[in-house]
Amino acid sequence: MDTVLEQPRPALAKGYYHRLLTGCGVLAALMFALMGALVCTDIFLRNLTTVSMPWTVEVCEYLLMTATMLAAPWLLYQEGHIRIDLLLRALAPGWRVWADRLISALGLLICVLLTWFAIDVAQDKAQQGSLVFKVLVFPEWWLNLPMILGFGLMTLEFARRLLPLSSATSDEEVL
Repeated sequence: MDTVLEQPRPALAKGYYHRLLTGCGVLAALMFALMGALVCTDIFLRNLTTVSMPWTVEVCEYLLMTATMLAAPWLLYQEGHIRIDLLLRALAPGWRVWADRLISALGLLICVLLTWFAIDVAQDKAQQGSLVFKVLVFPEWWLNLPMILGFGLMTLEFARRLLPLSSATSDEEVL
């Protein structure tokens, strides 16, 4: 029998959540690749032709911020974020789970605040009608959308880590 068929199906919500965060990671990777391609193309065109793409730097600025805000929740979900476990290893096994929960609670609090502030700033900029005037001109509140999405998804991930069903139960899972 095929081993793929023997594995239990993930819960429907968990499957969508996994696909959403995986999609964020893939989209972030594509954005980083696009930035490299844009910069190389602009350099190539400026040095070998009379053509230039004056919007390249500006677009790369926005892509960098957006890709970072998409990659952060995916990295947190994959546990690929920077983690200093020196202190956790020094703790007794029973305390490690509690320390990990405390870290997740602090991360949740910080991400909730950052999401709220990003929403507040976006609403303020939208009400003011602020525009970004560079090579490209667009509403300034658009710049807050990646932050709202990124910090919002990190809020969900930290909350998921605090739920009893998803919490680490063994010492190995915490480290």
